Amino acid sequence: MALLFSLVHVSTDQYTTDFIAGGIPRDQDDLQEWDAFNDFAEELDREQEVEVHAEAFLYGEGESEYAGPDDVDRLSAALQQNRYFLQQECDNIEEVDFFFVWTPEELYEMEMG
Repeated sequence: MALLFSLVHVSTDQYTTDFIAGGIPRDQDDLQEWDAFNDFAEELDREQEVEVHAEAFLYGEGESEYAGPDDVDRLSAALQQNRYFLQQECDNIEEVDFFFVWTPEELYEMEMG
C-alpha cells in the first residue's frame, strides 16, 4: 500500500502556513477537513484571496490510498525527524495550484456544519 498525501502551502497577504494533508487538495472543500487549515482560517477576519500550492507524494509501494489523519501524523513526525524524508523516501507525483476567496461567513458555516 502506498500512502497518497500532499505538502500544502496556504497563504494570504497576511498569513501563511504549511501542513500535510491526505490526498491531493484541488479546491477549498478538500482543505476543510484538516485541522491545520481550520486553524489558519480562524486567523482570517476579512474577505481575502487564499492561495494554495500542494505537492503530492506517494509513500510506500503498491496500490495507493489517501493518507488518513493517523497517517498524516506519522508522516509529519517523519518529516520533522528527517528534513530529507520527502526527497529520500517519497515519490513526488504532482503539483497543484489554486486560489479561492475566503469570507468570515465561511468559518461560521464550517463550525455549524
